[in-house]
Amino acid sequence: MIVMRFLLSALLAIVPGTAFAQTAADQNDIVIRDRALPDRKAAEAYVANISLRSDGQLARFHQPVCPSVVGLPAEHAAIVERRILADATAAKAPVTKKLPCTPNLIVIIATSGRDLVSDMKTSRPGWLTGLSIADIDALTAEGPARAWSITSLRNEDGEGIGQPRGSSQRDPLGDAPAFRVRSASIVRQPNRQDVEASFVVIDRAATVGLSLRQVADYAAMRGLAHTRPPASGGPVDTILSVLDGAATRPRELTASDSAYLRALYARDGLDSAVAERNAIARRIAKGK
Repeated sequence: MIVMRFLLSALLAIVPGTAFAQTAADQNDIVIRDRALPDRKAAEAYVANISLRSDGQLARFHQPVCPSVVGLPAEHAAIVERRILADATAAKAPVTKKLPCTPNLIVIIATSGRDLVSDMKTSRPGWLTGLSIADIDALTAEGPARAWSITSLRNEDGEGIGQPRGSSQRDPLGDAPAFRVRSASIVRQPNRQDVEASFVVIDRAATVGLSLRQVADYAAMRGLAHTRPPASGGPVDTILSVLDGAATRPRELTASDSAYLRALYARDGLDSAVAERNAIARRIAKGK
């Protein structure tokens, strides 16, 4: 499986047992932020600024989330993995019920995320399946972190191109695989974008001063949803800005972040990105 091959290779690329570069206080020293949710206009700007589209839709997990953290001592990695699972559970995303599980949300703390992705680009392009040249180039730009997802096109029943889920039969009418559409609607789309695997790569130097909770929540916000950090000075506070180096940084998922994830996973993904962004913004403004 591509995820497992990537994980094993990434483990070889990173110095094993490297200590987590942080100076944070005890994990219990976490103050829950009590910030008001944004109004509708601010919520719309927030959602538009952080949401990334996959072929005109917003992608999400439909299979159980199984996080795995590479590049931290085992004890720290386990804390981050548990927190990501807690974030996913709170968002009502599907989560794994059995451990160990096959990782599909992989967080890598690397000496240089840029160099790691550059190596993938030249020697292991299969690890970047489905990404455009522009997307891959963006992953090698300067910055403290990078994230991407491998997605698949599925119909409303979760069936992929050419076969029902769990079937190995090809379309009997021809050589080309078919995409079966169960319904026809002029309002909603007959397909959705499923996240099959998410990767979040964070430069080790960028984690200095962060708590494990901040690292986990940042990874959850980028891995559970196809998101990006907003431009500095955005109207809404978000954990996605935790690597910006500002004096005051969110200590965990903000109220808006949590509302975003809940709204995303409350929907089936069959609408356009525009329709979904509007619906998510409405839910955030209403505090749902």
